[in-house]
Amino acid sequence: MIKLKNEWQRLLQAVGVALLITALMGCNGEEEDKGPAIAKISGYNHTENYIHRFFINGSWGGNVFAYGGGGKFVCCIKYPREWRPDLTATVRWSTSSSDPEGPDDVYWHEEVVPIEYYDKLGSLNVHFLPDNKVRLLIWNGLAGSKGYRGPDAPEKPADWPY
Repeated sequence: MIKLKNEWQRLLQAVGVALLITALMGCNGEEEDKGPAIAKISGYNHTENYIHRFFINGSWGGNVFAYGGGGKFVCCIKYPREWRPDLTATVRWSTSSSDPEGPDDVYWHEEVVPIEYYDKLGSLNVHFLPDNKVRLLIWNGLAGSKGYRGPDAPEKPADWPY
């Protein structure tokens, strides 16, 4: 009778160990999908034109004076939590002369722009550069902060009259 009892105890222990191993193998340490990240948007204008308004994938980003921007954020745009090489956004913006006496013509521009590599979540910094070039950077901070991979915040030229 004691021999049968010991065999049952060993069998129960073996089943317990097998269940524990199965449970541990099922836990692969991955987090559940939290969905896309959400970023505030901040624009930087490195040109002499006034940017009336801009949109990133249809989300409004604000307006930016010539050689200005940064420090103010509007909400929001969704983006993947992990960067991938084909990641782009459609940027649409309108410009006009910054000269109050200049022409009133407003010009619309649109570009599909790559979102540059990021390894941490943050805000979306949008840099409008000369020749209608745009750079998009996800960063937890302002342009020019330590480790920032994009251009510094724009500065007005010494002879800029406005």
